[in-house]
Amino acid sequence: MHLQRLQLFHFKNHSERSLEFCNGINTITGANGVGKTNILDAVHYLANAKSYFNGIDSQIIEHDASFFTIKGHFEGEAPADILVQFEGGKKSIKKNDKAYPRLLDHVGMIQTVFITPYDIELALGNSDDRRKFVDLSLCQIDKAYLQNLSIYKKTLEQRNALLKSMQGRYIDPDLLGSFDAKLIPAGLLIYARRKAFVDDLLSHFVGIYQSLSQGTENPSISYESPLHAGDFATLLQDTYRLDMASQRTSVGIHKDDLQFNLGEFPLKKFGSQGQIKSFIIALKLAQYNYFQSVTNNHPILLLDDIFEKIDEQRAQRLIEMVGASGYGQILITDTHASRVETHFQHIDANKLHHHLL
Repeated sequence: MHLQRLQLFHFKNHSERSLEFCNGINTITGANGVGKTNILDAVHYLANAKSYFNGIDSQIIEHDASFFTIKGHFEGEAPADILVQFEGGKKSIKKNDKAYPRLLDHVGMIQTVFITPYDIELALGNSDDRRKFVDLSLCQIDKAYLQNLSIYKKTLEQRNALLKSMQGRYIDPDLLGSFDAKLIPAGLLIYARRKAFVDDLLSHFVGIYQSLSQGTENPSISYESPLHAGDFATLLQDTYRLDMASQRTSVGIHKDDLQFNLGEFPLKKFGSQGQIKSFIIALKLAQYNYFQSVTNNHPILLLDDIFEKIDEQRAQRLIEMVGASGYGQILITDTHASRVETHFQHIDANKLHHHLL
């Protein structure tokens, strides 16, 4: 399935914008600040019911407007019109003029992979960024994961609210246990799915990284979780007193992380800028291959200002990879129209569409 037409109304800095896309490579060029990245974010929003960058919908509305609307027409085996609207603090999503009973029911219809300069935080940022990457990946292809993640987050919030309200005083373990009864099954499913996902991702990742970097490094990704240490129920019970004192839940899958290494050395501490950029791009392209292997469909690949952040050799190898037949629809932003035209001059004109903002 690919996006044929996109319409925006009061979405970020776009008062009204309509774009047509081909089922191939689509370049979006223009000066800084014209809203190129916001167009990619709108596509991500259509697929995932949320912005890639900002989780507060009210801040996405154009200044002085009271709502935003995103419309997308998708072509494929089952063509679909998707409408997203946010107004008066409420978000609604419709497919073919029919509203979803729950927003979660829409997620997973379309898969997207977004590569942006801000992804550097996957390597240099904290564990929240890496968990979000795993969650966004799995939520797009696994309804059970999405539902259990929602249960886990809500239950964890309630458990932590109780711990905080008691201000370090003793709490009956049975009361905490009532939250644990929901936390444990959801957490165990999430743990199992994350572990399998990282194993699958790694099988795609290594070859892509080595093709991009043309180096001799041995890259690796490992999944770290408190649940490696033993039974989740026992771990929770063993930390009751610690939780009461700290006023938060100290063990669980909300403490998970990914460890990125080159050989025996952590990427975050010892990786060069080029190695980090190659690692993150390879990670995202591995995510693309993972989606394709699970769904047997091409995700939409969103590439934001990639030529500004990597050297010419890596950029050319990336273009050669995504320009191959194994990739479907691609949207690429850049500040220089001549640069993208040069990079894609070998692409069939019928599979290449340029937009100048």
